[in-house]
Amino acid sequence: MISKQLLQEIITDQNENFLRKKLVDRELHLPHDSNQIVIVSGVRRCGKSVLIRRIFSEPESGLYLNFEDPRLVNFETADFPKLEVIRDELGKSAILLDEVQGVEGWEIFARALHEKGQKLFITGSNASMLSRELGTRLTGRYKQIELFPFSYNEFLRFKNLSPDESSFESYFQFGGFPEYLQNQDHEYLRTLLRDILIRDVAVRRNIANENQLIRLGVFLASNVGKEFSYSRMANLLEVKSVRTMIDYCDFLEESYLFDLIPLYSTSIRKQVANPKKPYCIDTAMAAANSISFSKDLGRRLENLVYLHLRRSFQSIYYFRSKKSECDFLIKWNEEVIGLVQVCWDLNPDSLDREVAGIKNAMKETGLDSGVLITWDQEDLIEGIPVVPAWKWFLEPAKGYFEVS
Repeated sequence: MISKQLLQEIITDQNENFLRKKLVDRELHLPHDSNQIVIVSGVRRCGKSVLIRRIFSEPESGLYLNFEDPRLVNFETADFPKLEVIRDELGKSAILLDEVQGVEGWEIFARALHEKGQKLFITGSNASMLSRELGTRLTGRYKQIELFPFSYNEFLRFKNLSPDESSFESYFQFGGFPEYLQNQDHEYLRTLLRDILIRDVAVRRNIANENQLIRLGVFLASNVGKEFSYSRMANLLEVKSVRTMIDYCDFLEESYLFDLIPLYSTSIRKQVANPKKPYCIDTAMAAANSISFSKDLGRRLENLVYLHLRRSFQSIYYFRSKKSECDFLIKWNEEVIGLVQVCWDLNPDSLDREVAGIKNAMKETGLDSGVLITWDQEDLIEGIPVVPAWKWFLEPAKGYFEVS
């Protein structure tokens, strides 16, 4: 338990800092007049609380509480009603709970507020812990929004730059974590990765061997876009079983650090049995924590393209046939709607391979088009548009595909 007096002191301290946060124009827009609970999820430090801060025409109208404050270590389910009392005493109209997923019973409090018609905004950085409670207690009562580090357009606004190859090169190098863009200290990204692995994974999942998780994070960051098998990785990292390695990878996905995309197949069994490919939530984070990734410009661009697709789509696969490969296949409402190939530089050695990858994927899926993204080349090859990356990133990925 925590006393109301201490809770009020913490709220006062936190709200002063919260109101000083620099507002950033994001492409996502939260429904400020919704009757539903609004939940913003995403990797740590990507700007979730600032996004919520933006929706208030009068920021002081919201009571903000960040549960990462060490003074809240004794906060319990029974303490939640005190927030209502403090909110009313301060004349606030809404409650904003930041990183609340680790507090037992938060969903009960959220449901109670919703049933009273009161506004509640929540952020969280663990997909599993959020979805478990959302699916059981809050079905139909919430709207969940995923937030990522800055897109290219958001980066341009944050840095006050114009869209061109030069500004895209900066985005390519520095990624989209707001604080890193201000300090450009690689150690910040290394510390952030380790903090997430230890606090969000090891501590919450009772994993004693933190070193194995850190080695796994470095391995995935170093092998972005490369196929891997759980059994090989378990042997390499000396993890006791393949099942444990699968669990570890699931935990890293739940923390939003990495996505592991499957091979496209109409057979679920083949999807499960075949290797997956990892992609990191931020290219600068991958480079800062990698043994080799920063030197591979092609895979770094591939990771960035994946993130742009992921902002619009959840069902993304890689395509492989006996003859060729295509980097990304996108599904929407169970239908294949898009094919994307990424190549740093189309040259005589790579041209036939890259075009064949899209052509074969088009033939197998029945699609009549695809797109080939390069660093700076623009062309039309055998009916396939070749687009410079900086131009392709200017529009949301949904704009390039027919989405019903």
